[in-house]
Parts: sequence; structure tokens; C-alpha cells
Amino acid sequence: MDRRKRALPRGWYPVEKKECQREIESYIEGWEPSNVPITKGLGGIVPHAGWYFSGKLAARVFYTLKLKNEIEVIILYGGHLSTEDLPRIVTEGACETPLGDIEIHTGIVKSLMKKMEMRKESSTSGDNTIEIQLAMVKYFFPNAKLVAVRSPLSLRAETLGKEMAEIARENGISILAMGSTDLTHYGPNYGFLKKGVGPTSVDWVKMENDKGFIDLALTMDAEGLLRHALENDSACSAGAAISAMATCKALGAEKGILLDYYTSYDIMPDDSFVGYAGILY
Repeated sequence: MDRRKRALPRGWYPVEKKECQREIESYIEGWEPSNVPITKGLGGIVPHAGWYFSGKLAARVFYTLKLKNEIEVIILYGGHLSTEDLPRIVTEGACETPLGDIEIHTGIVKSLMKKMEMRKESSTSGDNTIEIQLAMVKYFFPNAKLVAVRSPLSLRAETLGKEMAEIARENGISILAMGSTDLTHYGPNYGFLKKGVGPTSVDWVKMENDKGFIDLALTMDAEGLLRHALENDSACSAGAAISAMATCKALGAEKGILLDYYTSYDIMPDDSFVGYAGILY
């Protein structure tokens, strides 16, 4: 069976199995999502920076959803595509992680490729939006299979999410739909200096730009979310969030729950920083 190998270097997430497992466990040690008012999670949104910055939040979203579900397949939507791109889907038989391979659900992949025009994801793309989540998926859902697809920055992402839900429903497959995106990339490193630098810019990102995106994600407004991302540079992979929202909405979700939000500035203060949200559907 062909397998998709790791492409990201050590700095993104651990290479060795024990180190990877210890780091994930450190994120959830002593933490319980006791106040999260859901009985059955259908999916969510997770950040995709290196684990040093966003691993804790991603792990806690996956952990919360694990406690609520028995899942057969994880649908992982990545991004970093343009408005003109087609979805790009992983077609190998498995993906490598430090904790062992994750088998791809080839049946869903084939069904989806029949329903929509899309491209095969290059084995050498090096995109982090999917790979950074794989070890988390393997740790929290060790027996689940995977469908991994990058969603474009257009309403094709919504169509993709709806088609995925329909395939799962037609085949009686229990899925969890996850969208992988970071929020505002602010500062000189990103060429985005709308509010200068310093505390005022941090407050603006948190209380206005990121909040606007998060509010639309919580109300599951796909068109509004896309428009906000395009007009305000409020997310790097809004298509991934839209696909996850669309899948979850088609399966019965009515709103999202914000598990937590912070920025890389809260971890390492700097004129350039990125926002991270963890959302449950």
C-alpha cells in the first residue's frame, strides 16, 4: 500500500513516537471540558501552526470531540488554496505519523472524486494544514480512517462539505469533519499593518478582526465567513472552515461553540503574530 510520508521538519511537531505522545498528553493533562454543552460532536475548527504555538488548542478540540463520539472516519479539511483552485485530495492508501500510519478511506475518496471536480494532492506539496493534524488524529482516534482534502477559498468549499456529508449519510458512515485554519496573520512578517504595531494592534486583531471571523463561524454563515476572510485577511484557510461547517450543518449542527481563542502573541510577544481558534460543532 502506498503511503504519504511526513514532509514537515521536526520544529513543527515531534518526530519520535514517545516524544509525540508525551507532548499531546501534556496538552490535556489535568484539563477536562466539563462545561462544554454538547452531547454529540460532528466536527470543528482547529489551528495549524507548529505545536509550540497551537498544539494545545488543537489537542483540546480533538480530545473534547473524542469524549462525545465513536467515529469511523475523520474528514480533515486543509487549506492554503486560492479562490480559483479546485479541491485537492489525498489519494495515497495511508498517511505516515510518528504514532503509526492512518489508513485512507479510499471508498469515500473515490465517491467524492466522482461527484466533484478536484485534483490529486501532490505527495511533495509540503502543506502544513493537513499534516500538522495527523498525529493528533491518530492519537485520539487510533482506529479511525481518514479522508484528507484541501478546500479552496471559494464557495466550492461549501459544496465539498455538503457532498461529503451526503456520501457519509448514504453509506451509513460515522464521520467527524475538521477544518484546519489559523486566523489573522498580522505584522511586518505578513505585510499586514492596518493598526501599526504594539498593544493596539493586538487588541484590534483579537476584538475585531478575529472576532468577526469567529462570530460568523459560530453562526455557520458560509457566505459571510468567506466574505470576511477575503475582505479582512482574517484567516489563511477559510475554505477549510467552510467545508467543515457545511458538513456539520448538513448532518444537523445548528451552531458552533468556541472552546478557546488566543494568539501567538500571548505565547511569544512580537510585532508579528497569528490568531488561533478552537471551535466545536
